[in-house]
Amino acid sequence: MPKKSIDYQMYHVQREIIRYYNRHLLHQTQLSYQHYLVLMVLSEEKKIPSLSLGERLAFQSGTITPILKKMEKRGLIQRHRSETDERVVMVELTDEGEAIVEQLRHIPLDVFRASQLEFEEYKKLMYYSKKIVDNVTYE
Repeated sequence: MPKKSIDYQMYHVQREIIRYYNRHLLHQTQLSYQHYLVLMVLSEEKKIPSLSLGERLAFQSGTITPILKKMEKRGLIQRHRSETDERVVMVELTDEGEAIVEQLRHIPLDVFRASQLEFEEYKKLMYYSKKIVDNVTYE
């Protein structure tokens, strides 16, 4: 794969950002990047079906359950059956999970600063990234 190809560059950026999160930003919390993403979605949604959570994070089938089990064992989330449909497992933050989310609120700004992008560059990157995803996503 040529290093100048868009797919290589995007793969490399993703890999390095996840490494930066795991080694520098999340290390002290003993959370993985995947755990961080779950917490961020739950901080927005409050309560969400586990299947929807996995879809929103683009996790492959079978990935979300082990992640949630670890997080539940640690006391960050709780899972329970939906009151309206017992086939659906709902996920929500615990008080401890909410406290961790508050500790992590600075991370997006830290990543922006570490990138050393100007704000206009950041806006362009976000625009072009979304455009690529919108154009190559298929169902």
